[in-house]
Amino acid sequence: MDLLLLHVDLSVVPEAYCRFAQNHSRVINLSAVDIRKWNYLEDLVGVDDEPSGPVIVKSNLNHGGLPERLLGPRPSGPARLVAGIRRRFRRRLGLVNEIRFKSDYEIFPDRGSVPARRFIDGSVVQRFRPERRDGDFVLREYYFLGDVEVLSMEIGSDPILTTGRQVDYPVASPPPEVRAVRDRLNLDYGKIDFSCPEGKVVVYDANKCVGTRADPGGPVRKVAAALSRGIDAWVHSDAS
Repeated sequence: MDLLLLHVDLSVVPEAYCRFAQNHSRVINLSAVDIRKWNYLEDLVGVDDEPSGPVIVKSNLNHGGLPERLLGPRPSGPARLVAGIRRRFRRRLGLVNEIRFKSDYEIFPDRGSVPARRFIDGSVVQRFRPERRDGDFVLREYYFLGDVEVLSMEIGSDPILTTGRQVDYPVASPPPEVRAVRDRLNLDYGKIDFSCPEGKVVVYDANKCVGTRADPGGPVRKVAAALSRGIDAWVHSDAS
């Protein structure tokens, strides 16, 4: 029996791919076709909201919209180098015009400090409520494939580039608010990033095209090995 994974690394899956997938009896992520952040983040801030508390400005698209940009014509090597130097220089001066990478995300002390263009350029503004531990920032990760669920946790010093040291995660299942995001996005396979500051659940990001580098290391291998068991239920399920 065929088993198809609809693994299109775009925030919105083009209709042509959806039509192709519908010709197969078993499809993972068949209905996960739109993971733009405004579809699932509950704590977004609008331009008319009261300017109270810190906020973070993100791209509405997954991974800063990089997959979408890769579909277009790519500049030459020297042009990319010059553009990268120019972007780093402008960022140091606080002149970032477009959010193209996660490093371009910005944190402001309140909504009133956010440039007006961020409310109309396709960005999303979310209340910034990080979880802290011993001065560092905590990122909780919920991986899943079918009925198999894996949770992990990282701790690092950067509030935006959430990559740090792996720590033990004793909880066996995600909070209901996190699983509700999975249900809303119709995700069979993927990952949701979240935190639990002061007992509250804050969802940061959802991804349906989880991948890794060639030599991912022990923690990632462990997650992958666990998720691989989720294939069995799909293989042996009745065709829909």
